[in-house]
Amino acid sequence: MTITRSIEVVPNTKISTDIHLGIRHRRAASLIQEFYPDGMPEDWRHSYLAMMTQVIWVEDGDDDLAEMLAAIVDAPKPVLTVWVAEDSAQANLWQAAHPEQQLIIMTPSTPVWTPQAEGGGGARVALMPGSDQPAQIRAWLEQFVQQAPAGPCALFVDGESPSVPTLDRLQTLIELMGL
Repeated sequence: MTITRSIEVVPNTKISTDIHLGIRHRRAASLIQEFYPDGMPEDWRHSYLAMMTQVIWVEDGDDDLAEMLAAIVDAPKPVLTVWVAEDSAQANLWQAAHPEQQLIIMTPSTPVWTPQAEGGGGARVALMPGSDQPAQIRAWLEQFVQQAPAGPCALFVDGESPSVPTLDRLQTLIELMGL
């Protein structure tokens, strides 16, 4: 007995959205305990974060804004910066001084994608809650990518207790999905 199966070949369509993964609450106590190597001096953490993630969230009011921006500029690889500002003047000046740096400037009212967001579309930044359910994470990633514009987009692990395992799961799924 011979079993014949027809196989449908679906072309691999490259999605034009470039997803960068990072952690929104980069100064959370839980992250400091889990993410940074034991004994790492505090003044090295900015550089380590810039090396270990693809995108960094900064806000005008951050106490360590200058140090974080310096670490981004000095990073050995490109790091997308998402800068939340009431007034974009400082972010624009930084961009002019460092034109090689990718930057997304947001105001507090800029749309941000979340799994709970209804409708909308065109958000370049997503806040993904921590989850240990791969199917749920995949569905969220697909929803975000479908609504995202072409070009660099940022996906942040959100929540007051960001975890490294959640970041790792997201990175694995992004790679498996070819994003």
